[in-house]
Amino acid sequence: MTKRFDYTYSSVGDLAVQTTTDPKNGRRSASAVLVNDEALRPTERFWTSLYARYGFNKSFFKYFAHDEVFGRIAQSQDRMRLCIERDDATGESRLLAVSNPARPIVHHDDLMDTLTSYDGSDICYCDGVVESSHVPRAGANSFEISGDAFANRFVMSTPIDGYGLPNIYLSLLRQICSNGMVGYAKTFRTTLALGRGGDDVIYSIIRALDGFGNDEGYAALRQRFEAAASSWASVYEANSLYKHLVKLLAGRRPGWDGASAAAASTASLLDSGPSLQGETEETGSPVIAAFHRMTSDVAATYGLANVEALSVKRQRSLPVNCTVYDLLNFASELATHHADEQGARASQAWLGTLISGEYDLENSCDSFDEFQDFFLDRKLDGEVALGLQKLSA
Repeated sequence: MTKRFDYTYSSVGDLAVQTTTDPKNGRRSASAVLVNDEALRPTERFWTSLYARYGFNKSFFKYFAHDEVFGRIAQSQDRMRLCIERDDATGESRLLAVSNPARPIVHHDDLMDTLTSYDGSDICYCDGVVESSHVPRAGANSFEISGDAFANRFVMSTPIDGYGLPNIYLSLLRQICSNGMVGYAKTFRTTLALGRGGDDVIYSIIRALDGFGNDEGYAALRQRFEAAASSWASVYEANSLYKHLVKLLAGRRPGWDGASAAAASTASLLDSGPSLQGETEETGSPVIAAFHRMTSDVAATYGLANVEALSVKRQRSLPVNCTVYDLLNFASELATHHADEQGARASQAWLGTLISGEYDLENSCDSFDEFQDFFLDRKLDGEVALGLQKLSA
């Protein structure tokens, strides 16, 4: 990892914003923030934490200039801590979150030393947050769901820029293809307290890694996956995953082995609208093609030109040609093997939202086909490799 992190203190009144104007609509946007006369590229995390700390939102900048808004806030004489991400490989510096100087903060180097000594795996960093996967001290035995072997895991998500507290999310590892399914939902989340500003925050992390256990949570997570295996996926649930895939493709979030979606094909996906249209939308996108092979052509099945013409209530009552369990495996496979860090988090968040509630057609499936180890082909023809995959199967 070529990134390093600097921490500095400043008043919001000492910040200066460089703006650019869009020639099409005349709107101004912040291109850089000056901190101690150094121009830094602000991240979305910077703005989110700034809004949360001072109680305003981005709509203020529609009516007032950045300097005017910062000047009014500065009258409170409040100081804040800033985290700066520096990439030694590219020479780029980005401005991460702002935080209260009196609050404790987890430093990146100390955290990495701790995670390494406690056998953390799949350690990754993205936008001020370090994530790592761990084996719980108790309850890590393998078990089966619908013919697949699973094992309990937990994922620790630790902010190193001072914004937010470390969270532990329950996770299941599908062993046949090393898919990691993370329950990114409040139901399966545990938040760690770090104490006060002068406390040793690493002690809290070590204590969690040493003795974390949540038998009730793992039992609930396992039950949701067992219910998913016996529930047909509804048109609404499948369409929800489809919209998520289109959004990732539009942002170039998923990578692929030897193939890439061309700009024209992605544009055609967006122009036709996020719905289960059929084969015409699969051009240039192996992800969408694999999705339609799993669900079948829903529009043709129900004799519709556009599935969006159905009401939400009707979509929730009609099944597609796969189970909810298949949708979960598809999303987790995409997140684990093909997406970059941001795309993986978004996919796991979609998965966590789905399993935290009841399925539309819960326990409606009483017969099962043979399970699939992979939904997405690992080898595809193509000359351009995006190189964004995190793991290999």
